[in-house]
Amino acid sequence: MNQENNSTISGPRPAKDITDNLYARTGKLPVWRTIVRAWAIVFRRLNIFVALAAIPMALTWLIQFIGADLVESWHLPGRVRIVIEEPFRWVFWTVFSVAWHRYALLGHRDSRRMFQFQLGTREIKFMAYASVLAVPLLLARVPLLYFGDQVPELPLPYLILMLVLVITGITVGIRFSFVFPSVSVERKTGLKQAWGETSGSGWRIFWASFLASIPLGVLDRLARELVLMMEPIVTRTGQSAWENPLGHWMIGLSIAQLILTFFFTAVLVSVLCIAFRRQTEWEPPSESTTEKSGG
Repeated sequence: MNQENNSTISGPRPAKDITDNLYARTGKLPVWRTIVRAWAIVFRRLNIFVALAAIPMALTWLIQFIGADLVESWHLPGRVRIVIEEPFRWVFWTVFSVAWHRYALLGHRDSRRMFQFQLGTREIKFMAYASVLAVPLLLARVPLLYFGDQVPELPLPYLILMLVLVITGITVGIRFSFVFPSVSVERKTGLKQAWGETSGSGWRIFWASFLASIPLGVLDRLARELVLMMEPIVTRTGQSAWENPLGHWMIGLSIAQLILTFFFTAVLVSVLCIAFRRQTEWEPPSESTTEKSGG
């Protein structure tokens, strides 16, 4: 967790096809080129994705399994799972997000170990900003936590309020989004600065992020719905998911859905990093600086 020493030294030198320019200060963000580049950053070197995502994914899946088991064993309402799991999922997602920001911007990861997992000052600061900016989206989830499956039956004004909160959350998130790459590479930043740096590019960042995430988002949602559909069927058999043939499929789909979620995050972060490089004065440290810092 010694981030000061690890932040610049480990891993191969920056990969030029990853960090080279990233459209730095080239005018308006080219939406389609950005989408293609973001997907290339993620899928060109899957070994990097595995190294950065393996431990956060494994821990997330473990906490999901524990949450499901607790709800079933103690006969708790299904929505209690969200309360049990979400804080841990948030931490593991943050660890991966910071690591992927650094890879996309610096061109290498921070550790020579097979799998990387770092939780320190960077990640805590990242989480603090994310928690503040997520307030509208968290408020939109309150009815889901309280009413559960009855949400579609809520009066129209409540549904409109949820929609307004979601739209507000997305807008606020995009306009302040540059705070996340800045924190990840330890660049001085703040909400006011991040707001100014995204000026004039909000819609392009939105469309690049939205369009880039559609394929993975659809697959993620499909896998999630299939798992939710299988859960009550497996429960009615009186067997655990490990003992039931359909349960085996459910476990496999839950793992696949989790992998898709992390791919989804990696693509969105890659889009954001490209936009960040285009709009700001930040540049990756030179190789000579990197080697000097590491020596």
